[in-house]
Amino acid sequence: MRDNCNAEQPDNKCFSRFTFHVSFLIFTALICLPSAIGQRDIGKIEGQVINKGENLLLSQQQVVLQIRREGEDVQQQETVTDNNGTYVFDNLSTAFDVHYAVSANYEGEEYIEQDIVLSEWLPHIKVNIEIGAFTEDPAQIKIRQHTLIISPPPEDHAPDGAVSVLELIQVENTSELAFQTSIDNQSAGVHLNLPNGHENLQIDQTFKQELDVTANRLVASQPLAPGTHQLGFFYLMHVVDSDLVLSRKLTFDTAQFYVFISDGMPLVPQSRMLGAGRQEQIHGRVYTIYATDPAQPLSTNQTVDLRFRVTTDAPSPQRSSGETARKPSDPKMIALIAIAAALAGGFLVAAIFKIRPPTSKPSDDSQKSQVVPDASWLGKLDAADLERTRIARLEMITRLEELHEKREISDRVYERLRKEQADRLAAVLARLNIGGA
Repeated sequence: MRDNCNAEQPDNKCFSRFTFHVSFLIFTALICLPSAIGQRDIGKIEGQVINKGENLLLSQQQVVLQIRREGEDVQQQETVTDNNGTYVFDNLSTAFDVHYAVSANYEGEEYIEQDIVLSEWLPHIKVNIEIGAFTEDPAQIKIRQHTLIISPPPEDHAPDGAVSVLELIQVENTSELAFQTSIDNQSAGVHLNLPNGHENLQIDQTFKQELDVTANRLVASQPLAPGTHQLGFFYLMHVVDSDLVLSRKLTFDTAQFYVFISDGMPLVPQSRMLGAGRQEQIHGRVYTIYATDPAQPLSTNQTVDLRFRVTTDAPSPQRSSGETARKPSDPKMIALIAIAAALAGGFLVAAIFKIRPPTSKPSDDSQKSQVVPDASWLGKLDAADLERTRIARLEMITRLEELHEKREISDRVYERLRKEQADRLAAVLARLNIGGA
């Protein structure tokens, strides 16, 4: 068939055909791009090592790259910075299950940036290592919420008067600098006093710092970076002479304490700091909840009185209406549940199961589904919707990259959102592979 298109005076039909061909080629390129790129290692992590305290770029500074992949040993690469304080690691894998960390050791202190993820669409990331920039002012550290959840001990624990205590803490470094202080002549970041007599302490791994217990104190060996952090830990305590004592001296200003007591436990606060109890139903469980007055925050070095007595004539907690516990409606309570949900992913899930084991053990498949982003609704999409979702995620990542390149968002926000979108894109690609199998 002869092509009737006139090169000098193309009509609308010819223009439409041309547009169709171009669109088809672009769409084909988007489909083929991941498989083509994924055949080689194109990732690169670079940045500068900066002495913020003296505003200097450090040359000939050793930088270490750690490469972590689930089920494999940690691999390590090393390099040194050039005269501009710049380091480069290239030919890196862009697989979603590979996480990187870069670190530098300066005057005996380690400075590390963790959980760096590359992708086929964002293979190049700049990560500056800032050292020598700390604040020692404890007033910059705020405990926004400190929550204690008191429940029966694990079912396999001997009946010796023990209870389980789960603590959830939201701590914020309000400074633009990392917080570092000295504890027993050792550098430390966040540090918290623990109640006397705690046993079997377990720490949630979502707080990505090394924590040690020394002299009845929980101490992070690394500086506390600016921003908000979630910390959780679990331990056993014993009731002695009908008293449970969880009191401790505060190391930082604390906005508010919450105490959750699992339904059926005959414990009553002996402290005037905690107001009247009320019952809340959270995820099908009933708790009596006490809280300090938010209008009277607690200050550093103040002792928070957390004494409880076992009694058989405990006063009835307040109820909103009817005979059943109400669901949470207080915005602060919703925020508290959000904190717990954000922490639930590793240790805390296991800890909650220990506190009150489920009636039926979840299957391996259900446990896997809990850690896959978007898994609940991705499974309901057909192949066409999944493909549209893949392209949408790719566009969002590309837009995020543009905003970061223009410095319209901070590095901290960029890293967090980029990782979130990369994880969600990986979930879409996993579903597409399942659908195509």
